[in-house]
Amino acid sequence: MKEDEKSVAAGGVGDDGDDGDDGDDGIDEVMRAIAHAPPVSVPTKIMLGTAWGPGGRYFVERQLGRGGMGVVYQAKDTLLGRPVALKLLGGDAEGLPGEPRAHLLKEARFAASTDHERVARVYDVGEHEGAAFVAMELVRGLTLRRWMADRAPEAAEVLALGKQIAEGLAALHEAGVLHRDLKPENVMITEGDKVKLLDFGLARGLDAPRPDEGTGAAGSAPGTGFSGTPGYMAPEQYARAPLDARVDVFALGVLLYELVAGERPFRGASAAEAAAAMRQAPGFEGERWRSMPAGLRAAVSRALCLEKAGRFADGAEFLAVLREVETSDVPTKPSGGFAPGPAPAHPGAGEPGAAPALPRRVRRALILAALAAPAAAVGFGAFKPPRAPERPARTPPPGMVRLDVGTIAVGRAPDDLDRECRRLGAGCERGAMRREEPEARVAIAPFAIDVDEVTNEEVVPWLNAMTGALHVAEDSDDHYPRYVRREPPTGGDDDVWLDLHPDGGGIEYTAGRTFRARPGRETWPAVQITWNGARAFCAMRGKRLPTENEWEAAARGARGRPFPWGEAPARCGGVVVPADGKIPMEPGCPARVAVAPVGRAPQDVTPEGVRGLGGNAAEWVDSPYVEGDRQAAPARAAGLPKVVRGGSFAESSNARTSARTRRPANAVGDNLGFRCAVDG
Repeated sequence: MKEDEKSVAAGGVGDDGDDGDDGDDGIDEVMRAIAHAPPVSVPTKIMLGTAWGPGGRYFVERQLGRGGMGVVYQAKDTLLGRPVALKLLGGDAEGLPGEPRAHLLKEARFAASTDHERVARVYDVGEHEGAAFVAMELVRGLTLRRWMADRAPEAAEVLALGKQIAEGLAALHEAGVLHRDLKPENVMITEGDKVKLLDFGLARGLDAPRPDEGTGAAGSAPGTGFSGTPGYMAPEQYARAPLDARVDVFALGVLLYELVAGERPFRGASAAEAAAAMRQAPGFEGERWRSMPAGLRAAVSRALCLEKAGRFADGAEFLAVLREVETSDVPTKPSGGFAPGPAPAHPGAGEPGAAPALPRRVRRALILAALAAPAAAVGFGAFKPPRAPERPARTPPPGMVRLDVGTIAVGRAPDDLDRECRRLGAGCERGAMRREEPEARVAIAPFAIDVDEVTNEEVVPWLNAMTGALHVAEDSDDHYPRYVRREPPTGGDDDVWLDLHPDGGGIEYTAGRTFRARPGRETWPAVQITWNGARAFCAMRGKRLPTENEWEAAARGARGRPFPWGEAPARCGGVVVPADGKIPMEPGCPARVAVAPVGRAPQDVTPEGVRGLGGNAAEWVDSPYVEGDRQAAPARAAGLPKVVRGGSFAESSNARTSARTRRPANAVGDNLGFRCAVDG
């Protein structure tokens, strides 16, 4: 057996596996960042695992997603030997009036005109088989939305992020480009905690006419004619007034406010609701804002001025003030997760072609001027948006439950664990319980999660659709077929997605070279799939793995349930876990149980309607495991094991809502499955 196969063949969840290098590259986040809008149709159908483009230049590996401007694929540029995000748009795409082909090519020219480390690069643009295409830099990392979902950033982290985003805006504005749709989904946190701006589907030249304003053009909020995303748009975007760089300044103000407060300053599920929220100035009085420097509060307040004359003129001016705040009021090194790092070369003093640094007295004056502006003077009375009607919460996708728990406690305090251990007696595993420490309060953005674990019958069509990009490898010590790998291989541990071993798995590879669910196991949880395979499946569905905090929020709820179903002992058959003495169970339950179809355990359902979080199969989540740090930044994930949550038919201790264990990202187990989540 090959060395990497030995790691993949590791057993089920319960005991920890060895830490392994997961090779995570974060590319599934590109789907959420580049294709973040309602779907469209594209006339060209690209087959995965085939060459496409002029001269067959691009080897198409997988679809990353569909968005308002087209379809995005992960591909390899065979001419230059580098990975790219291949973005396609046909000329008759649905729901895009006007000239979407010209719009995409214009987008590419704008992006290509800016060569800066904070802006995603465009490598190639053209037309092939009836579709316009752009080959873009394949950015690896997390969207800002995902990055901030599990944390309350410190001042130094907020300043570091704000500066880097402002650097990207400054570069765009200097090149005469307006982004016009800055939001957390279009900001990527890459390896090394670097920021990169994506998706110029709404970008246009600062001096260009605005034929799309008020017409519902590509990239507009659906049905409104507004160009942008409600909640991040400046008042002049709602009013279809002339736009300049200050709309991007406003959007960055919204991002910084959201980073600190955990919510947008102008909230609403629609454009009308978000516009109506602008009747009242955002508050800066909460505990989180009191922990921030006064200069940062002043800078964000000025950026959010509803009269654009009161805002910073462009990204460069905003950047100068953020740098002054950092040097004046903030320690240069946060406690962890996001180091500010040195200021990049653009714009800055001493670099050829860069904007000159403002004198210190001028920068100080900018901050003082912002501090001197009272909230009443920012123009909230000048803009009169329509009053929004009352609306119910957003409807979750089919088969999912939407959760909005706000700020909750996750993890456990040592004293609480000691008391629980004394109640359990001989069944207590206090060493394993230490993984649950420490207890923390975290703000969790609204999200939706699958009602049930993903099943074998759901995974099979995905595998068959991917046959051109998959290879079934032999296990010389056991049998063929065995390991399902992606093609072309990278040589890393992340190549393996699935183990077909029949003893515990429910998927087989037929003589006709297709996959199928084993008879009788169609609705079993899909197990023996690696973390990388689980992530790939969710991404192909336009979803993602839940973060650890999201999973715990779904299991314990805002009131902190000890078990997903509440406080009662587990009933025999009510939860698919064994009576192994590690959690309270009613008398007479069997010491061994077997996997069951999803959704069949009548007790194992939360009040919100999520099933199977306590047992049947443990589940992968999209968080790295760091000893003693339950809030470890996903950007630190390379080389770290992944967190696994939930009990299973093999062990019960993880049925507690705060319990957790770990596995290498390339491990599999006959009791280890997964479910998917989405933002919002």
